[in-house]
Amino acid sequence: MRKLENQKLERLEKDSETYKIMAGVFDSSALMTLYHMIHRGVFDVLHGVVSTGKEANIFCGIDKKGNYVAVKIYRIATTDFNTMYRYLVGDPRFSTFRRDRRSIIYTWVKREFKNLQRANEAGVLVPKPIDFEKNVLAMEFIGEKGVPYPRMKDSKPKSPRAVFEKLMNAVELLYKKGELVHSDLSEYNVLLAHEPVLIDFSMATDIKNPMSDELLLRDLSNLVNYFRKLKINTPEPLELFTKIKGE
Repeated sequence: MRKLENQKLERLEKDSETYKIMAGVFDSSALMTLYHMIHRGVFDVLHGVVSTGKEANIFCGIDKKGNYVAVKIYRIATTDFNTMYRYLVGDPRFSTFRRDRRSIIYTWVKREFKNLQRANEAGVLVPKPIDFEKNVLAMEFIGEKGVPYPRMKDSKPKSPRAVFEKLMNAVELLYKKGELVHSDLSEYNVLLAHEPVLIDFSMATDIKNPMSDELLLRDLSNLVNYFRKLKINTPEPLELFTKIKGE
């Protein structure tokens, strides 16, 4: 068995630059997962890191057709799986899973993939999900020629009022048609492409979650606070919350 795994990893190294990039950063299980995804045609090669976080790194990949792919890899050893567990148990879609570290992280990745599917089907501008396995998620790359579009945190919108209104429409569409709350929406998780694109759906939850109202209000408050710093006159978060809820 060990010999077979070594042969597969050697093949992975020959097939792409993936192994060289990943070695020393991720464990052998993650490398094998990348191997499987490469041979399923999800992507053909990985380049450098696009972004790093406490729990995951996002790499730029390219498939055999030359399309760019974002590959998000959660780190098993250092990820805060206790926080993940608290968010997962409130989501009625994912109420049963083992409580060990790997199972929680694998369920988290599956949920992020499902969240992107639902948001995309609802017509919200998000990265299109492509595939997932264990702690690896592949999705549409939002950028040009391997360079991601800037986050709203790092690049102020040229038309703040228009972007604010588009984001409010996106939050409402996500809630009413996608039946999801982003749960971590702020200037950090909006990319300014030709239209604003919502990213990082790892914490997004079903509206049946008892915490969904609290999380929705938090998302709206984050966006209102950001745009008020840009001198945009906005409604109060509670007013926006009531409109979205239809109350």
